[in-house]
Amino acid sequence: MPSPPTTPRSVRIKPQFPPAPKLGRAKLKSSSLDHELFLSSNSKQRTLQNSNSLEWQLLQQQSSLPLPRTGSTSSLASSSIQPLTANNYQEFKTEIINQGKCLCGQYIRARLRRAGMLNRKAVQRLRSILEPSSEVVFQVFPALNTMGEELERMHPRVYNNVARQLSRAPYGELEDSDTAPMLLNLVAKELFARHDKNRITWAKIISIFAVCGGFAIDCVRQGHYDYIQCLVDGVAEIVEDDLINWLAERDGWLGLQHHVRLRPKLHKPIGFLGWLTLFAAISSCFYIMASMARHIGCQLYSLF
Repeated sequence: MPSPPTTPRSVRIKPQFPPAPKLGRAKLKSSSLDHELFLSSNSKQRTLQNSNSLEWQLLQQQSSLPLPRTGSTSSLASSSIQPLTANNYQEFKTEIINQGKCLCGQYIRARLRRAGMLNRKAVQRLRSILEPSSEVVFQVFPALNTMGEELERMHPRVYNNVARQLSRAPYGELEDSDTAPMLLNLVAKELFARHDKNRITWAKIISIFAVCGGFAIDCVRQGHYDYIQCLVDGVAEIVEDDLINWLAERDGWLGLQHHVRLRPKLHKPIGFLGWLTLFAAISSCFYIMASMARHIGCQLYSLF
């Protein structure tokens, strides 16, 4: 007996193309470098937001800072602002060194004048140094001279007889022209030590000039006028080796003028002793004039 007919089963037909992958898998399996960076930055940001780590606090502080403004691309802005190139920066450093030499020469002359030892020979030695003075030197030197004079007044034992304090020679005798610059360089290395936190300050720079002025007095006192030029060259080497980058970051020597504000010299009011002295001088003049008039009158009366 024949079997009854069966219903045909549904046959699954294999599709011609594979099914479209899910969006999430496509993102995870993407080989794009930008997409991977995006996922890594998102995961890092989520971990930072969920944690109270130090890195998250630093990021918050950086985000609170104001963004710097970019320079204008207009022709007017480009003409008024000149970019700082390597050549300009090197020329600026060279100007700082030359200005330091001129300031040193000016300070030595003022120091010799305060000590009463500025003679013709010293002026001749300093003339070649003082000739190329610039406007910056004339602006900065009053502040440098005033602060140096104040240091000399506060510490007279430190800035007088410098050669006798630093040299091992008897009576501080400077045997050759390299002795004073070498000792000055050692003082600078001690002042601008690397381990010091505030290793360079304007007070230490002014102190170097004051020590150089003390050496100049010792050179003139010993009759070594040729050593003054060596002292100025020694200060230039100190500026070039230890101070050039620090000064360049602070607008050169003009930073000293901004740091030190000199008060204008006002006339002091006349006190009681001043008025008393003025009254005594005027009274003495009247007394002398009256005595002379009386003497002349007596002589004329005796003639008649």
